[in-house]
Amino acid sequence: MAQGVAQDARIRGATRKVSVAASRNSRAEAEKIIEPIIRKCQRFAEHSEADSMPAAAMVGPDVRRVSLIFTLAQALLGDSATGNGLEIGSGYGYLVFSMAALMPGIRWSAVEHPDRSYLGCETYLSSFREYDCSLQTADILHDPLPFPDAHFQLLTFSEVLEHLPTERVNFVFSEIARVTARGGIVIASSPNQASLENRIRLLKGQSILDMPDEMAYAKGTYGHIRLYTVAEASAAMSKLGFAVERSVIESNNSGYRGTSKGSWRRRAHVLYEQLEKTFPLLGPMGDTWYLAFRKAV
Repeated sequence: MAQGVAQDARIRGATRKVSVAASRNSRAEAEKIIEPIIRKCQRFAEHSEADSMPAAAMVGPDVRRVSLIFTLAQALLGDSATGNGLEIGSGYGYLVFSMAALMPGIRWSAVEHPDRSYLGCETYLSSFREYDCSLQTADILHDPLPFPDAHFQLLTFSEVLEHLPTERVNFVFSEIARVTARGGIVIASSPNQASLENRIRLLKGQSILDMPDEMAYAKGTYGHIRLYTVAEASAAMSKLGFAVERSVIESNNSGYRGTSKGSWRRRAHVLYEQLEKTFPLLGPMGDTWYLAFRKAV
């Protein structure tokens, strides 16, 4: 208990430093703030479904994911951004709490599926109060987002798209468009259908994804159903009045591949990530895309 309190104090101290001098944050500096927040959020796994509990050793990919989303938001909105922010699909709070710490001028809300067991965890709910965020529940596949029209200047939609049944994607996108203010930013990320790993699977005669199964712990939720390319996501959002402001493809799978840090599969992914930074031609075949859209004024 004492160790947890001390860790929380360090996180709050780091958060205050960011609030005072956000302009000095490079991505690497932001990751120093993000990592302890994510490790704290992993405690909520104790109150979650056993088959979805994150491994503590796999924190690296999420730190990189969150830091990239932050740097995109910072580049487009500036260090002193203000207004309302929304994360759709908040999970354990990795992204929403980190963004609240790194962009203190934004008033953050989050929406999550009502069946998730950790929604009843008091420490989870108290973290929303600690970071001055609000939490709403909704089944985004069927329910309108519980917010007014044009309410948000910044929305994050990270690692959610690939879980949506294809026939509901347009509904979810239309709700995102409805609650985004004119000139507002939507930052989305999702596994890249055109990644090198997926191309190799197809060449070997394998499927990119397994057949999706409905999750027992949250009715109407699934694992990965469908992956998309940058062009597909961009075209879908353009129909709703959004233009791409930033596009980044980055491989970030090494932390999830292989059974240990020393496994050949893990090392192969780490090597590929290093090569990707050196050879621009490999860029479009990275495993995750990040797109920042701006809604037309």
